Amino acid sequence: MTRAQWYRAAAVVVVAVGGLVLMGSMGRLQWPSVLVYSGLAAFCFGLLFLLVPARWLGFSRRVYSLAAGAGVGAVLFTAGMFWPLQSYATPVATSRIDAFLPTYHFHERHELVVNATPERVREALDEVSFSDVEAMQALGRIRGFVMSGMKRPTGARGAVAPVRILDVVKRPGSGFFPLADTPREFVFGLAGQPWNNKPVRLTPEEFLTWNLPGQVKVAANFLLEDAGGGRTRVITETRIAATDEAAQRTMGRYWALVYPGSGMIRWGLLKAIRTRAERP
Repeated sequence: MTRAQWYRAAAVVVVAVGGLVLMGSMGRLQWPSVLVYSGLAAFCFGLLFLLVPARWLGFSRRVYSLAAGAGVGAVLFTAGMFWPLQSYATPVATSRIDAFLPTYHFHERHELVVNATPERVREALDEVSFSDVEAMQALGRIRGFVMSGMKRPTGARGAVAPVRILDVVKRPGSGFFPLADTPREFVFGLAGQPWNNKPVRLTPEEFLTWNLPGQVKVAANFLLEDAGGGRTRVITETRIAATDEAAQRTMGRYWALVYPGSGMIRWGLLKAIRTRAERP
């Protein structure tokens, strides 16, 4: 390879690694999301190179840059959207979420150590609000921009109103519903078709046996573990189980798109809990 070709390859690697690091900061990397957003990025670069020819990549004409970006982007995006179906199972139940959804098809897990006792962390969890979570504020501003003119619960300068998150989860009509609440673990659920915004409210008993075709069940929790030395490990996990293969495929495509944003929100929640719990 010539020096110019080495420079081109290095530039591509740097951009790719930077993208992976950015996605990794939102949550543990999951390949369907990586492929989908890599495909979108490749397509966007192809459009950009219509304005700025990518001769440094070896393309002599702008249309070739667009074709390469669109082609690579389409392949990556399609691979992510049609990633092979998987399933997971919990061998031994160690928490309440294990009892409600021991087998599932999609999941995410995040944890953070807080310099506070489990009792103090639980108080912080009960008090944390939407306004404490920067990711929710940012996503709320984006939603407000897209849906301008619609009324939404915001405070000054478009910030999300200070509504406690667990209050919303417990409120009928929110789409969520509580499944279990102990001093060390709070579990809540969602059922229906998230991609169509069609939730179904269930009792904990109904959640265990509910199996309507074409739907999914979601169980999420906040688990507090004593980390010793007056510290607490806070874990939040989300599990999603589809009721049939068609729903699993649809949820797979939806999950590939929303997972990075979901990870941002959950990391934001953990950091907000830590801030409240460690506050003098």
